[in-house]
Amino acid sequence: MTRVFGSLACLCLCCWSASALAQQYAPVDAQSWHPDLLRHDASPVDLSFLNHKPAGLHGKLRAVADRLEFADGTPARFWGGNLAAYALFVTDAQIDVQAQRIAKLGFNLMRIHHHDSMGWVDPTVIDKSRADSRHLDLAAMDRIDYWIKALKENGVYVWLDLHVGRKFKSGDVDSEYGTIPGFAEIERADAEIKGFCYFNDPVRELMKEFNQKYLEHVNAYTQVAYKDEPAVMGLLITNENDLTHHFGNLMLADKNNPVHNAIFQARVNAFADDTGLSANQVGRTWEPGPSKIFLNDQEYQFNANLLQHLAGLGVTVPIATTNTWGNNPVFSLPALTQGGLIDAHAYGQPEALSTNPRTDYNYLNWIGAAQVAGKPLSVTEWNVPYPAIDRFTAPLYVASVAALQGWDAIMLYNYSQRSFESPSQATTWSTFPDAAITGVMPAAALLFRMGHVRQAEQTFCLQLNREQTYFTKIDPSSSAALRSLLEMHRLTVCLPNVPELSWDSATELPAGAVALTDPDRDFIPAGQDFVAADTGELRRDWVQGIQTIDTDLTQAAHGWLGGRPIELSNISITLDTAKAVLAFSSLDGLPLGTSGRVLITAVAQVAAVNNQTPFRSEPISGSLRYRGQAGLELVALGPDGSAGAALAMEYNDGTYTITLSSDLATHWLELRGEPGTIPDGGTDAGPDAGSDENPDADAGTDKLDGNTSSDANTEPSPRIVGRFGCSHHSPASSGQLLILLMAMWMFWYRSRN
Repeated sequence: MTRVFGSLACLCLCCWSASALAQQYAPVDAQSWHPDLLRHDASPVDLSFLNHKPAGLHGKLRAVADRLEFADGTPARFWGGNLAAYALFVTDAQIDVQAQRIAKLGFNLMRIHHHDSMGWVDPTVIDKSRADSRHLDLAAMDRIDYWIKALKENGVYVWLDLHVGRKFKSGDVDSEYGTIPGFAEIERADAEIKGFCYFNDPVRELMKEFNQKYLEHVNAYTQVAYKDEPAVMGLLITNENDLTHHFGNLMLADKNNPVHNAIFQARVNAFADDTGLSANQVGRTWEPGPSKIFLNDQEYQFNANLLQHLAGLGVTVPIATTNTWGNNPVFSLPALTQGGLIDAHAYGQPEALSTNPRTDYNYLNWIGAAQVAGKPLSVTEWNVPYPAIDRFTAPLYVASVAALQGWDAIMLYNYSQRSFESPSQATTWSTFPDAAITGVMPAAALLFRMGHVRQAEQTFCLQLNREQTYFTKIDPSSSAALRSLLEMHRLTVCLPNVPELSWDSATELPAGAVALTDPDRDFIPAGQDFVAADTGELRRDWVQGIQTIDTDLTQAAHGWLGGRPIELSNISITLDTAKAVLAFSSLDGLPLGTSGRVLITAVAQVAAVNNQTPFRSEPISGSLRYRGQAGLELVALGPDGSAGAALAMEYNDGTYTITLSSDLATHWLELRGEPGTIPDGGTDAGPDAGSDENPDADAGTDKLDGNTSSDANTEPSPRIVGRFGCSHHSPASSGQLLILLMAMWMFWYRSRN
């Protein structure tokens, strides 16, 4: 979870903007909204057919160039979440129910996180009763075992973190690995070793010891060690623990860590002697320049040691070393390429759909900036967290851009970090009972996992030289190219080979990719107020604050839809509700218009009055038109997936007219007729979950000169008719402000732990 460096400032902006944005919404009486439309222990839709069972059926996962595939060559793509902290240590019955629900909601991956966060979680997989942190808690490990077993049975893969929040104790100081130097300095840092571990060899060895004990542990239910379990698809060495942007300054002389400063300074001097760089410049960790080359080297040397150890244990799945998080610039990427895949974290604020990429960034730009050419990309943490008022726009936005970009594994933070009794309060980091996020997840899972959105036709590679990579601060806040390309074409980054690093190499330009050397270039045509994918399937109008998705299998619009008629290939949307998400998704793999099973998802604001459950859902009113085959009936789906009686709708000249009234107490409808072919046991992966074929490769090679412009974004693809004519002005309620203040405290508390 992103810590205090970025998250607190991000939350302050979120709270300020949410308070201001409340004025754009109609005055609300959430007490009158529909309660409990989403059950915490059931799914309104059953997408478990997407998962092959058991997880691991196709063999272990591996990275091949910039893609993931299983041992038998089956391509892999993951739509997942996080199980963290207290959610891990629950009963068999809760695990069984939630593992089934997770699969039904469309997930095929869960990350096990905060398993070792001794400061605020009890129990942890580390035995907290001991004087040291070197022993596993076997009862806690039994719960991880059972989660892996239950998830595996439901076709859900597992990502394991190795180090997140372990606290070192006095019993760790003296071991067969030597005496920990500067332990008092680690104790002053709340006994956490982030940053310190790179300059402390005994700490590094104790981390390796834990890794071995954890991964060689034999699951009591599957009888397979974690390191050998084919349902475990990836590992993370250390969470949010980079030197290049966050923890490098910890070793400076003014940080009152003299023992670690002495080790740091000795390495600075040795690196300067070896490379001919100025020792003074190498040690200036707070600014771009030679220091970033040095810090990348320190990360690399540390991770080389741990990766070699993991390989010696027999680990073969892709491993991420640490993550980009909290606004890491491009100079953080070189050391991360050492892992089998690169991992990114990003958290969003309200109104992401209204972000103008010419001048500003949103959370997806930070993920896009981490996509190094030739490496798979995972996202182990993303969220637009409660109580963000329009968080319901996030799942389809993330899924559609991830599919366009060809990202490989996407994980929401969190599915839960609390236990699974019926919740009495809404919390920031547990989405499982929140219809605003979880209610849209089935539509997002279908889109991403089934390849409803095609990968971009053209790939661009930001090809950076030594000075651009290490001596400047290039990131989405400063680079128009990183901002503007993300929703138009496939975006990758190519890194240089520099003489000071013996281990790096220049990133190879992907076949067919356009090389781009100017990070300041804006790719959006002059005068245009929308960004559109080169496939013609995605379009986001930042003035109107609307994204549309128009494909054969998913057609959707979300954002400020009220008063704006939306026309897509098979659907028309006219809503009175100011802001909402409306999606039509094929369930049988047949194109909309001919499909015999179509899921309709409709979600607007979801609130917890005074932060207390039940969650209450804003009624949605308006009308929908769907151009499809005759003979369909419309049913409302209940929170447990049960279908109600057929609802009235009109059918004339090949078009169904569906009226959404404020008394319709569901987020999910289904159009049903003659059944199409439901894919049986998906590949968890590719553009066609029933196929083992790879997507078509890009073709053709170009070199970009400074004056070439993009043609794909000059035509308005889906048709958005009219402008927003509604006027909603009301101050934020005291309840909303209370929730926001509570969330700020939660962020602060969470960032400390």
